[in-house]
Amino acid sequence: MPALAALALLGQLDAGAPDAGTPLTPAAALIAQTSRKELVVQLLDDGRHVRFGTDGRGPVNVWRPMTYRPETALTVVYVHGFFDDGDSAFWNHHLAEQFRDSGRNALFIVPEAPSWRTDDVVWKDLDELLTVTGKQARVQPPKGPVWVVAHSGAYRTAAAWLTHPKLERVILLDALYSADDDFTAWVKGADGTAPRRLTVIGFDTAQRTEWFLRAHPGAVKLDDVPFLYDGLRAAHATAPVLYMQSERFAHMELVTSGRVLPVLLHHLK
Repeated sequence: MPALAALALLGQLDAGAPDAGTPLTPAAALIAQTSRKELVVQLLDDGRHVRFGTDGRGPVNVWRPMTYRPETALTVVYVHGFFDDGDSAFWNHHLAEQFRDSGRNALFIVPEAPSWRTDDVVWKDLDELLTVTGKQARVQPPKGPVWVVAHSGAYRTAAAWLTHPKLERVILLDALYSADDDFTAWVKGADGTAPRRLTVIGFDTAQRTEWFLRAHPGAVKLDDVPFLYDGLRAAHATAPVLYMQSERFAHMELVTSGRVLPVLLHHLK
């Protein structure tokens, strides 16, 4: 589907489902083709990639750097947006390279997620995903907190995971299409024992995010996504709510350019 048409459909979240008789969405098709017997392990770009299958939930792609140290590592779960599936996002968006370029000591997990609003959230329980990943990928789980990166329609999955006790950061890559109250309640519900930090990047969602920020008068706002060598000030990197209006990168470029995700993962705290 052409990018402009895809984005037009994405913006019409209240519209009807695709016409009757259309093929399964990419995620639904991949889920139907996948079984728990599938397992691939390979070395990729200074890291180890594992792709394992599940029954009824599609594949999960896992990447860890060669320098992985579980005692200090994060868990970063990347959730793809509409019109993609877990495999197409991992390979076509070169996520392994982007994870590597972040320089982050983390276990990176790319599960299946909805490809359209008619798809149900695939992994409703984040803890179940983390447990299955540790067993199937045969990796020692990270001791650090959990971050979730959600692109586009992945806000639905991110919102379903907000009750997880180890979730400390949510990054919405042009994904604030709904669930405003859920994200507000989550970030404002921090009890001081662990931080809760929300980073929002806006392109198609820029105007809507400005309305969202009225509930967060202390939010830090940046005019654009910084370049890698610019970095972020400490107050920006640790802000409870950080908003960047993307001027250089459009909706899909936020995840395909390779110049946004590594910067965010590297500089945010």
